[in-house]
Amino acid sequence: MNIDLRTKALYKEKFDKIKDLKVAVIGIGGVGSIIPLSLVRSGVKTIALVDKDKVEESNINRQEAYNLDDINQYKCDVLKEKLNKLNKDLNIKIKNERIDENFDFSFLLDNDYIIDCIDDIKAKILLIKFALKNNIKIISSLGMGKKFFPSKNEITTLNKTYNDPLAKKIRYEIKKEGLELSGVRVCFSSEQVKEDFDKNVIASSFFVPNSAGILIAAHVLNDFLDIKE
Repeated sequence: MNIDLRTKALYKEKFDKIKDLKVAVIGIGGVGSIIPLSLVRSGVKTIALVDKDKVEESNINRQEAYNLDDINQYKCDVLKEKLNKLNKDLNIKIKNERIDENFDFSFLLDNDYIIDCIDDIKAKILLIKFALKNNIKIISSLGMGKKFFPSKNEITTLNKTYNDPLAKKIRYEIKKEGLELSGVRVCFSSEQVKEDFDKNVIASSFFVPNSAGILIAAHVLNDFLDIKE
């Protein structure tokens, strides 16, 4: 049995290059947890995972990597184990930590791509600044809560987003830092929130965040292989 048979048939001579892609996924929740699963199934061998959280019951409705048996375990530990069950020949590094001023960013240096799937604005700014300074490609996931339609997800640059309050706040901070907005790739939803939701619960289902994660994973792989529409 060859688990790569159909993938090789799609990528042809480019397939052998996939194993060279090095990716760091920061935040492995609603959007982020499906990304390493997608990349490893596609032939990626080297992944770094960063997330401070443990699996909670409220994660199960939308976070692809986890089930009820994983509750109270660190997400990075759980996901690393599941990735190794997909392919035993992997190089996976993990940090059960938050991204802040005290984080050891050298952990992220040896990567072709940083994928930011966290919801903390200050942390996102730190990651963007680090990536741009060190000439590492970065793509950030924006607001995927309170949305119904995965078809509204798209990848663009930070200066071209709309209907996304999180993007607006990040643009403001990036401009203050004197950084170029067009240098930051993002995945955002153009869906405008119209419902009046409970402010104590972040309303979200499986569909929108996971489709965003798959879009991001595909973008990173296609970009690395120079596959264009």
